[in-house]
Amino acid sequence: MGKHERKQIEEAEKIIVKILNSKNISGLDRENRWFRHAVAITQSIKKDFPDIKKAQHLGNRYNNTGDILLITSDKREIFIEVKMSDTRLGVGTKANISQDALTENYLFIGKVKSWSEFRKEKKHNEWVDSYLDLFTRCPKKILNISNSTIRREEKARYLRKLKKQGNKKAREILNRIHERDKEEKIEYLIYLSKQPQREEMIKRFFILITLGIHKKEELQALIKKDNFFQEIQDLLVYYGNSYNDKIIVRKENAGEKIKKVLEEFSGFKIIFPSGTTHCKLVGIKGKKNIPLLQIVLHWKNIAQGIKTPCLNIFDLTPKFISPY
Repeated sequence: MGKHERKQIEEAEKIIVKILNSKNISGLDRENRWFRHAVAITQSIKKDFPDIKKAQHLGNRYNNTGDILLITSDKREIFIEVKMSDTRLGVGTKANISQDALTENYLFIGKVKSWSEFRKEKKHNEWVDSYLDLFTRCPKKILNISNSTIRREEKARYLRKLKKQGNKKAREILNRIHERDKEEKIEYLIYLSKQPQREEMIKRFFILITLGIHKKEELQALIKKDNFFQEIQDLLVYYGNSYNDKIIVRKENAGEKIKKVLEEFSGFKIIFPSGTTHCKLVGIKGKKNIPLLQIVLHWKNIAQGIKTPCLNIFDLTPKFISPY
């Protein structure tokens, strides 16, 4: 989700709070792309909680779950997460997280190298540059770029363009970068597989990712909370989806779903399949490891090994756990 769309979603959350607090809606509010979703979700919340005394927007805070806090007349606190989508069944979340999320969220014991630190040790950028320099016919406007990072990216973009046009040399160079980057990823995951794990934090990490909490700051803040499970138990998720020009709203009790998961498994850990660029977060059930999430070392832009390293998360949960 881009910054502009995220801003519109956040403004829609604030519109929900305005309506719940009986505040006036502005013309700008009505122009928001998600206004109809916000109104429909608000109506559903009001129906479920007719005794709301106050609503508070929590979107910019990283120390709590949910987007909205409801306080009822009997002083109950209810946390609500809001998801809006233009599709019938979409849930409005994307699991694409910080490149170092495996090590910056306390999933391992002791000082463990992050993926970014590992790449620096391997002089990743230097060897990528040496491969790109094998192509000697780059335009001068690219070669004259003083910023080494931008120059590297523009060279790679130029070679990607030539590759699509059938240039064998460009294809060979990018393929070599891809293959060496793959070897480097595998080497890092082998290193990570030898580090002792924190089962409690892995369990919390799984829960947060499942709930659609993917921002670096949110993950790091919430995963350490003392009352983590209590707050999760009180979280409701409202989905607003478009269907036949109507907004369909459904509610899920995140706490009940998470409780079901925790009851299903005796423990959680991360396993590292041999020869792959991914690891898997699994639940332990008897003597079996049940795959729940696949975590892939990935580069979002241009080509593998070039720009915007990240972790791609794929949902592998069994049918009894609905994806959020």
